[in-house]
Formats: sequence, C-alpha cells, structure tokens
Amino acid sequence: MLDMAREHQKLERRDAEDDELKQLMDKLSQNAYGPKIEMPADDTHRTIQFDEPKKNPP
Repeated sequence: MLDMAREHQKLERRDAEDDELKQLMDKLSQNAYGPKIEMPADDTHRTIQFDEPKKNPP
C-alpha cells in the first residue's frame, strides 16, 4: 500500500514537471528570439513555368 502511494506521488510529480516544461516551451515560443518565417499567401492563379531539363555532358 505504501508503494502504491509513493508511485502515485511520483506520477503527480512527473505530471507537474511536464506541465511546467510545457508552459516554459509555450512562453519561449511566444517570444521572438529571431526572425519569424512568414509563408507567402496562396496564389492559385499564378502560372507555373518549368525550365528546360538540364542535359548531362557526354
């Protein structure tokens, strides 16, 4: 019975540590520590042009 109580405390402690880590990661991701990557807007009407395939020299 004592072992079950200790294991339960370990699980609660581990869950608390996981929650703390998650909160820290969320806080770090909200701060801008570098340039953010911005994706271009979808342009569905743009035509796609392909170059001629490159030829390997003999």
